[in-house]
Amino acid sequence: MKTIRAITKQDFALFICAVLLVALIYSKFALSVCMISLVVISIFNFDPARKLPVFLNPLLGENLKRCYQNRSFLVVFLFFCLVLFSGIYSDDVNFWTERLRIKLPFLLLPFAFVSIPAFSKRQFQGLFYFLLLLMLFSTSMVGIHYWQHYEAINALLEKGQPMPTPMSHIRYSLLLAYATVAGFILFGQRFHLKYAWEPYLVLAISLFLFFFLHVLSVRSGLMVLYVCLFSLGLRYLYRSRNYRLVLAGLVLLGSLPFIAYQTMDSFKTRIDYARYDLKMYLEGNGQAYSDGDRWTSLKIGMEIAQANPLLGVGAGDLRQAVKERYQANYPAVKDYKMPHSQFVSVLAGTGIIGLLVFLLAFFYPLFARKHYQNDLFFALHLIVLLSFLVENTIENAIGVAFYVFFLLLGLNFLEGQVENKKIGTSK
Repeated sequence: MKTIRAITKQDFALFICAVLLVALIYSKFALSVCMISLVVISIFNFDPARKLPVFLNPLLGENLKRCYQNRSFLVVFLFFCLVLFSGIYSDDVNFWTERLRIKLPFLLLPFAFVSIPAFSKRQFQGLFYFLLLLMLFSTSMVGIHYWQHYEAINALLEKGQPMPTPMSHIRYSLLLAYATVAGFILFGQRFHLKYAWEPYLVLAISLFLFFFLHVLSVRSGLMVLYVCLFSLGLRYLYRSRNYRLVLAGLVLLGSLPFIAYQTMDSFKTRIDYARYDLKMYLEGNGQAYSDGDRWTSLKIGMEIAQANPLLGVGAGDLRQAVKERYQANYPAVKDYKMPHSQFVSVLAGTGIIGLLVFLLAFFYPLFARKHYQNDLFFALHLIVLLSFLVENTIENAIGVAFYVFFLLLGLNFLEGQVENKKIGTSK
């Protein structure tokens, strides 16, 4: 067992990352504390043998320089800077500062993950193993609650309401989809901490989470899950040329939604409601239903973008612009929705220039140094990209934490692998 003196900064950071995963689901306050803690340990060192055990990190300047020189980490700042600079032409200061506060992790955490010594492959995979076990516990609690209140929750689903989850049901489904995909990847890599049978435990948990996503029946999570597994199947086909296995897997994957519709009440109810919702929207009565309301919000977002194509209305003024459009075109609607797409929100708020900067910040870490070759990093970007099409994924604290944490965790590991190869080559 390690003594206090033997515990390294990397050990402490790994512990904070594990706690952060729990907080992501159960506590916004603890989530903030974890992110602040990662920044604090990047600025300060701790040595109980010294008279002043807490002191400024002597590598602080060097780490700042590394963060500035590493473009994969540097472009993450752009998510914050987009909102910051749009404040120049935003009149609603309160909403603008709220957007800045939510985006603050994009400014602070890149430096923290640059300063943390790169995690090893075992540590990196181990965090996903922990995520898998965490989601097994969490979904079991959600499932028990569903079983205990079966009729009442099914009645909610019939009205288009989500099944109760410990966090936003959309973000929860995205995290669950990512954990499921990560589990299949870990099984393919035959990851285990100690015992040879652990990969089969990983597979069993992954299959359970896959099943539970259909019980949960959040369409965003199901969409990203199926597209991600299909894409990873094609990647495996390219690498292995095992046509029979991949074809059989894709056929099975394509048939599962039909099986789920016939066998799961919650899944069938959500699909039937979505079809009815679409029918109402096509008949011009969509404002009273969730999907129709989403389509209306996208239409309004695009109208705002077309009226302000270059720089948008300003991230701070987007809420007011949306409200004015609703009042002018849909006076009966009282619950104004922001454009139900991250891309449309960015386009309406910061224009074409802002959207191009946003796309650069998103895609550069994926393609730099061919990081897309890592399945876990590729899956994260595919899941978040798909969610950006239909959700304002990073317009709340949980969504930002989900994306920025796994993005920077991946960069910490992958950039460390690159540096280790360089050192090995130089030797």
